Amino acid sequence: MALEGTIKDFGLPDIFQLIGLQRKTGILTLTNEKDQEVVTVTFEGGMVVMADSSLGRLEDRLGNVLVKQKKISRVRLDEALSVQKQTLQGLGHILASGSAITSKDLRDALQVQVSQIVFRVFRWRDGSYQFSPTDSVDYDRENFNPMSADFILMEGIRMVDEWPIIEKKIPSFDIVFRHVVDPALIQGGGSEPDEPGSGEIRRGTPAASGRIRLSPEEDRVFRKVDGVRTVQGVIDATGAAEFDVCRTLFDFLNRNLITAEGPGTTPVADERRASSVPGYAVAGLVILLAMAGLAAQFSSPFAITGLSPVVGRGVELLRDSVTWSRLARLDEAVRAWQLTYGAPPQTLEELVQAGLVDQSYLWDPARRPYHYEVGPKGYLLSAVDDAGESRGGLILDRRRGGS
Repeated sequence: MALEGTIKDFGLPDIFQLIGLQRKTGILTLTNEKDQEVVTVTFEGGMVVMADSSLGRLEDRLGNVLVKQKKISRVRLDEALSVQKQTLQGLGHILASGSAITSKDLRDALQVQVSQIVFRVFRWRDGSYQFSPTDSVDYDRENFNPMSADFILMEGIRMVDEWPIIEKKIPSFDIVFRHVVDPALIQGGGSEPDEPGSGEIRRGTPAASGRIRLSPEEDRVFRKVDGVRTVQGVIDATGAAEFDVCRTLFDFLNRNLITAEGPGTTPVADERRASSVPGYAVAGLVILLAMAGLAAQFSSPFAITGLSPVVGRGVELLRDSVTWSRLARLDEAVRAWQLTYGAPPQTLEELVQAGLVDQSYLWDPARRPYHYEVGPKGYLLSAVDDAGESRGGLILDRRRGGS
């Protein structure tokens, strides 16, 4: 399958969907001339198994992240890189086999690094692509779990939906945040109640002891906020994905657990606290900016500062791609059932019970169930709108005489 062109003509969701549906093996090369970046995404059987960027080799970023997470020292990383030059083995394999890190550390770090590269290209507005099929590909089969195209599309939808909102409060990774509440009041680590018999405490609400419960992931991010680290520093220190960390920080801001201290390039110093600008003037400016932001949001809910309001269309394309991908998967399952039993199933739930599809495939991204109709001439599958009517272009008519 020769596949090349521009992102404007054939969007990334369609590319990933096509490769996933046809279960292709090969390398997808994405080029963004504006940012002078080339990203390669490796597929095996339609699943993403590796990704890399010209702006920084995956293994370089992987090593730096492990150092920032204090999983390994800089000296240990340099030693591993020296061994890599001599043996040409993967950096992760060298570190794990030498007991410098655990296998779980390596799997988690690889998953985050590859995910961030793949998900970031969904925010590109321009670029070209070329898919080169191959018989086989090389990747770390022992430490990386392949990601399905459907999963990537769903995550892409979530990110494109939420990034513009998050960016209104976190416009840069150079911002420094500090705690508003005393970290001693934070109860992290899970869903166990503070006291026997007290029942489960809702996330982020004060317990009877006056403490605030956070999930383990939230607690890890909260502990890295120290009034010195930038957002990028928090991302590096936690080892979590950029989007997940920023989403958590955004949540903390809404719950008044943290506040912006200033840009990371400016020292956290007493001079700023003793600024000659009155506090009420700053507050007034913030309110005006917030009102302007709200006005812009209402006029173009998916607009991003400095960019044309095209994200809304991108979200619809992503949703339609996932919808079509699931319809095609259901169609394959119905045909498999029909080959086995001589007739299509009476309901789509029978496909789930037979293990042919996952339950999640029975709904589109908006949680609307797909329409399935069986008759003497065959069957029909389609997506529906909020009124329950079939959506044009998202219909698979397998009745005799149908398309």
